[in-house]
Amino acid sequence: MSIYNPNNQFNRKRKDITVNNRDKMIPSRKRVKQQQSNSQNEAISANIAGIAGNWIVVVGTIITAIASTPSKIFTEQTLTNFNLIGNVLEAGGTAIAAKGEEGLLNIVGDQIQAIGNIAVIAGILNNNEQSGELLQKQGDLLQIVGMGMTIQTSGQLTLLETIENTGNIIQLIGNVIQVFANTDTEEGTVMNAIGGWIQAIGAVITALATE
Repeated sequence: MSIYNPNNQFNRKRKDITVNNRDKMIPSRKRVKQQQSNSQNEAISANIAGIAGNWIVVVGTIITAIASTPSKIFTEQTLTNFNLIGNVLEAGGTAIAAKGEEGLLNIVGDQIQAIGNIAVIAGILNNNEQSGELLQKQGDLLQIVGMGMTIQTSGQLTLLETIENTGNIIQLIGNVIQVFANTDTEEGTVMNAIGGWIQAIGAVITALATE
């Protein structure tokens, strides 16, 4: 018959090993919980960035659309200021939204769009009319490229993803119209305004689908 003796050297060692293993497991569990908590916090931050960024873009595109619409209420300088403010908001909002994106193409696409808005801003601030218009056209083209990268063309999409994708496509169409609109003519000015409002509608749809 074997009697357990806690003072036995072998039993003391076995007890110490058991206690040590248990002590090692406690920090491990804490690390797992901490990692899970960090992942949840990162996901929440990404969602907030995506929602906030897209709604800032909405405000920016609406202001830009107002700036592109011929008006008897606002002066030309006021409309130019609106265009500048709108593009600043679009650039900032897109950069923020990129932090909440998943997938390399979406992130890079948003960053390219932000660069496009910055190019438009540089064109507005440029004192040389010809080079300023060129910069704005190049900025619009960059926005088209960036927006095109965020459009999903394959795989099964959820309802919200489909709505978001539709919003992005509408924004792309608005951008394309603006690029090809000749603002030196009355017809081109109208087309430019239409493109601006189409882009604003697309931005609203995209923001509504952001989760």
